[in-house]
Order: sequence, then structure tokens, then C-alpha cells
Amino acid sequence: MSSGIRRRSLLSAAALGSTAASLGLSVPASAQPVLGTKPSAATLPAEDGYDLWLRYRRVEDPGQLERYRAALGTLVWQGGGPLQQSAVEELGRGLTGLLGTRVAPRISAPSPAALVVGTAKSSALIRELVPAADLAELGDEGYVVRRVTRRGKHFTVVAAHADRGVLYGAFHLLRLVQTRRPLEQVDLMERPATPLRMANHWDNDDGSIERGYAGRSFFDWEKLPQLDTRYTDYARVLASLSINGAVINNVNTPADYLAEPFLTKLAALAGVLRRYGVALYVTANFAAPIDLGGLDTADPFDPGVRGWWTKQAAEIYGKIEDFGGFLVKANSEGRPGPLDYGRTHADGANLLAGALRPYGGIVMWRAFVHDSDEKWDRQAYLDFTPLDGKFAHNAVVQIKNGPIDFQVREPAHPLFGSLPRTNSMIELQVTQEYTGHATHLCYLVPQWKEVLDFDTLKAGEGSTVARVVTGRVHSYTHFGFAGVMNFGDARNWTGSHLAAANTHGYGRLAWNPDLSAQDLAAEWTRMTFGNDPRVVKTVSALLLDSWHTYEDYTSPLGTGYLTHPPDASVAGHFDPSPTTTTQFHTSDRAGIGYDRTTATGDGFTELYAPATRDAYESPANCPEELLLFLHHVPYTHRLASGTTVIQHIYDTHFSGAARVADMRTEWEGLRRRVDHRRFTDVHRQLGEQITEAAKWRDTLVAYWFDLSRIRDERRAWLQAIVAPADTVLLGGERNELPVQVLNATGSGLRTVTTLDVPEGWRSEEAAAYVASREGQTVKMPVVPPPTPALATLHARPRSGAVPVLDASLRSLAKAVVVPPAARCVHALDAGPDSAPVLKDYARLSPSSGWHEGAGFGWVGNTPDATDTGLFDVVRRDYVRDSAPAVLRLKLPAGRCTAHLLTGDPNTLNRSLIVRVDGIERARSEQLDGREFTWLRIPLDGGSSGREVDLELSAKEDETWHLSACVVVADGPA
Repeated sequence: MSSGIRRRSLLSAAALGSTAASLGLSVPASAQPVLGTKPSAATLPAEDGYDLWLRYRRVEDPGQLERYRAALGTLVWQGGGPLQQSAVEELGRGLTGLLGTRVAPRISAPSPAALVVGTAKSSALIRELVPAADLAELGDEGYVVRRVTRRGKHFTVVAAHADRGVLYGAFHLLRLVQTRRPLEQVDLMERPATPLRMANHWDNDDGSIERGYAGRSFFDWEKLPQLDTRYTDYARVLASLSINGAVINNVNTPADYLAEPFLTKLAALAGVLRRYGVALYVTANFAAPIDLGGLDTADPFDPGVRGWWTKQAAEIYGKIEDFGGFLVKANSEGRPGPLDYGRTHADGANLLAGALRPYGGIVMWRAFVHDSDEKWDRQAYLDFTPLDGKFAHNAVVQIKNGPIDFQVREPAHPLFGSLPRTNSMIELQVTQEYTGHATHLCYLVPQWKEVLDFDTLKAGEGSTVARVVTGRVHSYTHFGFAGVMNFGDARNWTGSHLAAANTHGYGRLAWNPDLSAQDLAAEWTRMTFGNDPRVVKTVSALLLDSWHTYEDYTSPLGTGYLTHPPDASVAGHFDPSPTTTTQFHTSDRAGIGYDRTTATGDGFTELYAPATRDAYESPANCPEELLLFLHHVPYTHRLASGTTVIQHIYDTHFSGAARVADMRTEWEGLRRRVDHRRFTDVHRQLGEQITEAAKWRDTLVAYWFDLSRIRDERRAWLQAIVAPADTVLLGGERNELPVQVLNATGSGLRTVTTLDVPEGWRSEEAAAYVASREGQTVKMPVVPPPTPALATLHARPRSGAVPVLDASLRSLAKAVVVPPAARCVHALDAGPDSAPVLKDYARLSPSSGWHEGAGFGWVGNTPDATDTGLFDVVRRDYVRDSAPAVLRLKLPAGRCTAHLLTGDPNTLNRSLIVRVDGIERARSEQLDGREFTWLRIPLDGGSSGREVDLELSAKEDETWHLSACVVVADGPA
């Protein structure tokens, strides 16, 4: 696709060597003329990455610099609105840097050559140089960049029908100079493929970012409406990618953003974005009429609810006249929505669409409706296809690229093409939630291209996802792209100098989804690191290979979802944890993969067009990269190459991890070609990726060997698995920790296993004979200190020179250390009365009410209790409540310390807040599933002992957990 209009190929193929170049795009380094020579270290000042791809460094080649100066040294602008003003300011900034001479606007062109910028309405010179018919085709966002000769003068023209097009054209011209394109015959016309090109931020009002890996939010709600220069730079970055909308708050949002004082803050931010053609949107909480309006319902059919949204929309547009509209996550993962009232998603979307319609606003309604793991892949399709044609004209359904959740590999979502009468747009995740955060290099543009190029066949051959979301298959009124952003307050914006390539690639694809990953990688590299051919070739290759490399050592053949926990907080979805995600990959002793077929599985394949369904239904015809996403097969199932599935798993995990080391070596070849600061930063992060890739390799290879007991044909190793999830260690006493040693060699081995323990612990070796392909559990003597603790323990088996894999991360659990009851003032194991209790500990349950003569008990409100049956006897169960509860303890004379264990064996655990005598003494951080922490609270029984009340609570609308409480007398001072 070009841009939906005719294009003149007047950037000559002779000059650029490819059709892509004739569109003003980057071309592979091999097709480029070599411009200049390798710069010396002295010419490479340290950069911190803040400029991203808007680096305007002086052109190195003297001859090319002279030609650019001749063509662009004079900037003519005859006036226009604020967007044109922003365009001219950017051209002045950019060209001054690129040309090494000051470029400022003037109203006439006395020199033999000039750059002329504007619209026909604002510039007589533009009317003379560009035919009105050309501009009429462009719409409000398209533009012309053209070389025109009149009366012996040579003009480079950036012209548009409307001001926004001038802004985008200015950035395109700068991109041509940054990537060193000749301008002598330039003649291109561009317009966007989609009207909606959105940046979605999952930022919270407390400064945190859900799925944020580049620091905290740069939206400072405490200081707004006071503005920061970073907001302007943010708007410039979006405009450089032609992104025209920004949703600035998390989809899991409170209602606060819809009312004061946020509206005044939003209005100030919108004013900055407006100057760069970016409309401001917010995520709306569907329960806002209850939370903000004081109503007792959010039912979309309730007249009071409709009236509230109408009034609220008027208030918002009174503050922000060009407000874009709402993004909504409803009835998914516990969020409120219309289904709470027996209504449909269309009913909910139409409620908000009706309130926004008078002002031209739209509602983007997310199709991510995750209720249960069992129906996750089909839920959106089942919920939304019956509603096709029932959504308002100013509502658009926002569909994730795949049916699960931004996995490293999954098929295109079956909803694409299945809603012919419902506006649809695609949601891509720029932030790398499941693909290594900002630590792993994983360039996602090739993945997105595969999805966009997928032929849904829903409207016949050629109805690709790209054509669906660009409105060329069905006559949508609103359609486009949404990208979940990876920006934070890190100086380089994305937490990694290379991760910004995903931001750039997303924005460019949203403008034109037909652009190639190869061209975009080269373009970003040239703009970010310069035009040294070796740098362009090396960095482009690193980017383009990185997705498959990450896939190789993390998620073979579409296995997917091997990160824990499923309901993670900011830090989650990073480490491998196959034992906690078996519901997604369904590995067992016999085989691996999730059966999604119609014949024997959950029926997911039936959601696709017949030809696709038939291919997906058959293991023989299914694309092998999706085999384990769609089928459960034996480990011995043979791929087209003749390799078995299990051998493929072994081979790719080892080769993928090895490839990361090669990536760092290739980056090292750019020393003195990339400035020292960024070179060092990237080198360090690639070192971290080497370590993390080895963790993934060892954890998953060891896991699947343990299940299959099929040896690797090419490698042999020992592995050991500590079982802290099944064990409680008593502090200050000798424990026997079970460790399973497995032999993945071809012969029996005599092994000796040692335990890596924290400082202050004692442990002893354990010897065992382990047969080939068998496991042997050894009991490792270990004595931890008496203080309550959590510790990660690594077992190290050895047998001669046999290699060892570290399988310690497979469960992510830490060993829990508790003091023996005899050493405690109180030793309380919290949970239901029916659950098991740690030896000699007292049960703290909802029935443990305080009474005269008791040593402990609840005063007033009593909490609930849960026993998950998972983990050890201490962590498997807990007491919990959303309301505060008071635990009264009888203390002896003297000082002592209470230790409270909080966490959840399954899922996300909110903060536990502990107050003593009304004063907060401790607060836990939000924890991922399977994570626990001890809180330490100093107490004083005074000279004769006393009773003390511990108030346990959580933040509003959250639930606190308590697994154990031990009180230990302090020793002598």
C-alpha cells in the first residue's frame, strides 16, 4: 500500500536503488552509497538517548552538506496556524543542526533555491508551486514533499491541504535529510492509511506505570497544570511519527480523571499536545456515575446514568474543546461494565458514544474480555460477534493483535474481519510485557508485520488484517491503531536505547502498515545512531533477528505464557515459571501443547475462515510456529525437518541463548562508531540479557527433561531442583531440605550436591547415585538463622566434568524460614480451622476472638480465611479481608518484635498495612503471585507486660493477607 493515493516515483531508482527508497524510506545498508568515513572518537560526544530519533547532527559528507545547504538553507514561510508554527520551529531546529548553519523562516525567497512550507490557503507561493488538485487529494493529514523549478529557481516544497499535513511533511523532510536521501528529484505524496493512530499509556495517578519498564510516569499530576518542557518534547516525538491521539491513563483506571481537579490538569496537557496535532483522550471507568456522581447504579439504560454522562461530557468539552474521547476496559479482569446490569458491550459503548456524539468524540471499547483461563482464547469472539452492527457509528472496537495477551507468538485474533458492520482497530503492545521488558532486545515490528499481513479470508482472499484495520475491507467510519507505549521518565524514555525502535516502528506502521520491517529498522538506526554503513548494517541485523532469538530461548513452537504470574504487577511476566502456568501450555508426562482444535479441543480453530480452520485443525498442516498453541502432541512428534518436538525445544533454547552472546560480540564491533555512553549502556544490557537468556534456557530445558525424560541427542547435563514450595525451614535448627537431582546423560552417575545458602546459614553436601534419565531426591542438611526470613536456595550437583543446568527458577518460590514455636512469645499460623497447622504453632483463624485470659485474638471485626492447598503448611493458607481487623496480642515485659508474613500462593497480593496504637508501623509492597514478604514491627511490653493491638488493613478497595504472625523476645541490648 502506498498511502491510498497516486504517487510519483521521482526519487530515482538510480539514486536510491529500490522502490522503497522512492517512497522516501530507508533501504538496506547494502544498497546505500557509502557516505563519508568512520568518525573518530573525538567527533562522538556522549549522548543520553533523550533525543530518540530526533537527533539533528551535522551532515558529515562535505559534498552532500553543500547540496543540502543550497536546497534548504533558506526557509520560506508565509504564515499559518499553530500547527504550521510548530512545523516551522521543528524545521528551524532540525535544519540548523543538520546543516551547521542557522536556518530561520522568512516570507520571501530571493535566493536561487529555497525550502517553502505551508498550505495553499496560507501561502501564495504554495499556490503557485503546487497544483490545487494535488493538495485536494491529501485530506487533512496528507502532504507533498517535492522539488519544483520556477523561473530558474529551485524550490523544495512541503505543502498540504491543512496545517496538520504541513507538520507531518516537515518531519518527513527532516527524516530524508537525517537518513541522507538526495533531494534533487524528490516528489512524494503521503496520506495516512488510518484516521486513528493512538498512543495508549498505562500510567497511574500515583506515578506508577502498569507494564512500565522505563521508570515512573512523566505525567506529574501533583504539579500539573504546571507544565514541563518534557511534555513538549513528548508531543514532538508523537508528531514525528504522525501519531494523532494519546490516552494518558491506565485502562485499569479510577474515575478521578473525569472530574476536577484532573480536568484542569488535563486541559493544560491538552494545550501542549494540541500544538503538535495530538488529541487527548482518557480511559473512562464505567462505574464513574457511582464513584463520582453518587448514583447507586451505572446501568446504561438508567436515565440518571445517561444524564450523568451527558453532563460530564459537556463539562469535559467545556475545558478541552478538542477532547478526543474515551477508551474503556469493561467487564474484564474485575473491571465494572454493562454486563453487571444484564446489558451488552454494545449497550455500554453506545451510552458513552451518545454523550460524546455532539462534540465529535469517539469511544474505543476494548475487546479484551478476559474472564477465565478456559475461555480466554474465545471470549472476545463469543461476546462481540453477536453484537456486530449494534455499536454506534462513533464507537470502535479495539482488538488485541492475538487472542491471548501480547504473547511472543500467537495467531492473529479471529475477531479481525468478523465484525463487518462494527468499526474495528488493532491494539499492539509496544512495551515489552511478555517479551523481556526493557532488558531483552526484542524488536516487535516483524511480529506486527506477520499479524498485519495475515489473510483473514473473512471477506474473501486479500482481506488481510492490515486491510481490515485500514477500512479497505469493510466500510468503517473509525479505524486504526492503538499502541501500548513503553515511555517512562527514564532519561532515554524507554529504559533501553534499543527499545525505542519499537516505538518508532509502531508509529510508522500506523501511518502505513505496508512498510517493511527491514526498511524501518534501517531508518530508525540511521536517525538514532547515524549513517555509518557498518552501524546501520549491524544494528539493523540485531533488531531484525531479535524477536526470533527471544522466541527461541523462551517460547518454542507457540507454547506461550511461560512467565509467571498470570495476574502480575509491574514486575511480573519476566522470569520463566512453567510449573505455575501449566493451564496455558498443558505439558504433562506424555506431551506438550494446548489442544484448541474443534475435533478434540476447545473449538478455537472454528473461529477462523474455513481454509484457515482446516489448516489449523491438522498438526500436519498447521504452521509449525503455532503447533503447540493449537495442538497437544507427544514429545516425539516429528516436525517437517525430521526433528522431534523435544529435540527442537533443546536445540532452540541452547542456540537462542548462544545467539545473545553473539549479539553482544557484534555490538562490540561498533566501539568508537557509537558514542561511548550509549555504547556502554547497550553493552551492559546485552550482558544482562545473556544472563537472563541462560536462566530461560536452563529452567525450561530442565523442566521439559524432567517431564519427558527424553535425552537431548546433542548434549548432556545434570540438574537439581530445590523444593521450597513444599518445605518450611525452622530457624536455628537442623532441617533436611529435599532436592531432586536428575541425570540427563547416557549413563548412571555418582553425584555430590551442595547448596548455595545465604550468609549465616550452614549446610552439608549430599551424595547419591542417579541412573541415566532418572531422578533421585536427596535430603540436604541445612541450618538457617533463627530470624524469620525468605531465601532463594540453589542446589549445585556435580559429577566430574558433566555440565550442570540451573533449574532453580522453575517455581519462583523462596524457602520460608520460621522460628520454632518454643522460641516464640507467639507462634501463629493463620488460616481456616480446617487447614493444617505448623507443628506446635497455634491456629489464628476467623474464630480466634479475643477473650479474657487469651494470649491473642481478634477484637471487633473478624476476617475471612482461605486455604489454597498450594505451597507449604505456612504459606498455603491465610486470613484476609478488605476491611481493617484488629489483632490483640498479650506481651510479656520487655521489648520484642512481631514478624508478619504476607503473600498469596496464586496471584497478585495487595499491600498489608500494619498500625500500632493508630500509627503506621509497616507496609508491604504490592506482591506478585507466589511472592511473600515478612514485615517487622518492634513492640514493647513495658516493665510488667501489656496488651497491644495490631490493626491490619489495606488500601481502599483492596484486600490484605496474613499467613503467619510470630512474636520473638529481643535479646539483651
